[in-house]
Order: sequence, then structure tokens, then C-alpha cells
Amino acid sequence: MGGALLTKTYLLVVLLVFLSLALMTYAFAEQAYLTATPSIANQTQQQVNTIRQTVTPQSIFLHNLVASIPAIVPIGGLVVFGRVWINSAQTIGQLSFSYGMSPLIYVIGVYVPVGTIESLAYSVIIAENLFLTYALAKGTLTERLKHQTWKSIILYVVLLAIAATVEAALIKA
Repeated sequence: MGGALLTKTYLLVVLLVFLSLALMTYAFAEQAYLTATPSIANQTQQQVNTIRQTVTPQSIFLHNLVASIPAIVPIGGLVVFGRVWINSAQTIGQLSFSYGMSPLIYVIGVYVPVGTIESLAYSVIIAENLFLTYALAKGTLTERLKHQTWKSIILYVVLLAIAATVEAALIKA
């Protein structure tokens, strides 16, 4: 089970997870947009603007790490992370409403460039979750942990750090 991390299967799973996250983001943003009220949307916008005034790359990284690290835990971690993802997508939908923008356009704006990097990090950790779950069922969990999981975690942390740095720079610009 040793060897390279970036196998065709691994990359395919990461890609499929990435596409699933993007579709879920749009679907839940659209739903939130359609059900938003002006007061809730404006309140969300004010809260986000307040948070943006004090963000640093470190605070964004730490927030995203804490919110997403449960995704590594086989089976149950996906439920916890899924709730976080849905909340984020709903916030995006409310923000698109408050700015008078199509949710699709707003999601694309979020994904270029920060969301792409951040979602890729989440895709790596979720893919690792799936591989760990499979290894658990197959009885090869220890081998997976020894030879592959640590590589996924490093890739995930690096991508999350890059995304946080880019996001903070864009917010401050």
C-alpha cells in the first residue's frame, strides 16, 4: 500500500469530491437565495463585513482548519463537515441576495481564486476520509495511516494555508 499519493484513483476521487462540493455549494446557495428575506440577507452581510475587518491569514487558516478537520474522521466526520459546508453555502446565497446578484455568479466569484484552492483542500481531506473508510472495512487501516494519510494531511494543510493567504490578501485589497 506504500507508494505515490497522487495515483489516478486518488486524483479521480479528489476531482469527484471537488465537483460535488461545487454543485452542493451552488444548490444550497440557490436555495438560501430563494428563501432569504432582505433583513436576514442584510444581517448576514453586516456580520461578514464585521468579520472581514479583523481577518488575518492565520485567523482564516485556523477557522477553516477547525471547521474542516472533522472531515478526516471516517463516516461520521463527513456528517459534521457537511453541516459546516451547507451553512457556508447558505451564507453565500444570503450574500448574493443582499448584493442583488445571481447565486451562480456569486458562487463563481467565491470560487475564483480562493474557493477553488480551499475546496481543493477540503476535497483532499474528504477523499482521504473515503480511503480511510475503505481501508477500515478492508482491514488495512494501519497501512493506509502509515503510508498515505500523512501525505494527504500535509497536502490539505498546505492548500488550506495558501487559500487563507490569498483570501486575506483579497479582503485587505
